[in-house]
Amino acid sequence: MAHTDEVKVSLTHSVLEMNNLEHVLSYLRESTGRNVVISDYKGTTYSLGSDQEQLPQSFFDIILNWDEGSPYLWDEELLTLCYKVGTSEKDGFIFVEPVHSEECHELIPGLEKASLAVKTYFNLAHSMEKLNNVYTNNFIADILLCNINIKELLKQNSFLLNYDLNNLYYVCIMLTDRILTEIEKQALLAYTRDWLKLNKLDIFCTVWDNKYLVHICPTHYDVKILDVDSGWKKSLDNITRYHEDVRKKFNFKATFGIGNKYLIDKLHLSYQEALYAIHLSELTGNGNQVRHIYDLGVYSLIFSNSLDHLKSLYKKYLNALIVHDRVNNSMLLETLRCYFDANLNINETAERLFLHINTLRYRLKRVEELTNTSFQKAYDRTNLYIALKVYDVLGRLELIDPSQ
Repeated sequence: MAHTDEVKVSLTHSVLEMNNLEHVLSYLRESTGRNVVISDYKGTTYSLGSDQEQLPQSFFDIILNWDEGSPYLWDEELLTLCYKVGTSEKDGFIFVEPVHSEECHELIPGLEKASLAVKTYFNLAHSMEKLNNVYTNNFIADILLCNINIKELLKQNSFLLNYDLNNLYYVCIMLTDRILTEIEKQALLAYTRDWLKLNKLDIFCTVWDNKYLVHICPTHYDVKILDVDSGWKKSLDNITRYHEDVRKKFNFKATFGIGNKYLIDKLHLSYQEALYAIHLSELTGNGNQVRHIYDLGVYSLIFSNSLDHLKSLYKKYLNALIVHDRVNNSMLLETLRCYFDANLNINETAERLFLHINTLRYRLKRVEELTNTSFQKAYDRTNLYIALKVYDVLGRLELIDPSQ
């Protein structure tokens, strides 16, 4: 027992003094006689004698699918013993290979001796990373929400923030098709930053609002005419490649929205456009794609209006339905939504809503009466459809309260 405590103290002191895991890795390799890799929960490895790299996909899958009740597991196919250090997102994993099942219990005590040192290292690294990110993330929040005078802020902090007041930027947002765990979000962010660095792209990215991965991208210049690329080919090619690589790396799909190019003090407009592109794409059945605001057709013009104008648009056509549903606990708005989703096919709409065809006809007639429109007129159908999509997008973005 005394020897065990001495080893723990010695390894932990090496981390505190050298701020690396070299001594810990050397001890583990010598004590196990096997290859050892230490990884954080984001999939960044700390293997002996090499720079930080991304964990092999097979090992990374183990982290993402970890059984929280297990301190370690053995993978029969990989002949790998994986030991989890600690129980929080700040802690890491030790991979030992090759290991046969009957050898696991012999190796665990040695891994336990190194666990305090590994935990200490990752706690320190996490604290430093968190501290470094606070200032920059607050700055990004000011840009996206247009909270302060961005130009003045950039002038004061030009030595910290590499942004050009005279350059154009745009926002690209990624939204996954399911809610990610904290480990998945941080792993995605780490992978993305490494991917951008590997591809030599000067793009800043961060997790925003706990669900979006936001990229702030500088424009590219056409070297032939020394002007900003009026098209989007280079940017779209990069985003499409990243989209494919993310789908291979992680077990989820994603929709990308891209806003227009603006000077840095107007970048919040690009952020809003990217959000519109994402949510309208998903509402119209075009999710899991890369969508620019211009890809939205007439909606790119509609959503270029102010929020007040957008609210006025949907209220003009839908307010009577919204009030009627609230007062009478009816479902006229949902009936209208389903009718459009079924491409105005009355039989399919009735099936989706589990309604008798005559009940559906009555509801649609009430919609026409309350909105003073007719489904027989293309003009009325178009306005109702557009108003409904505006209402749904603003609701998804929590820019309106559907209950009021």
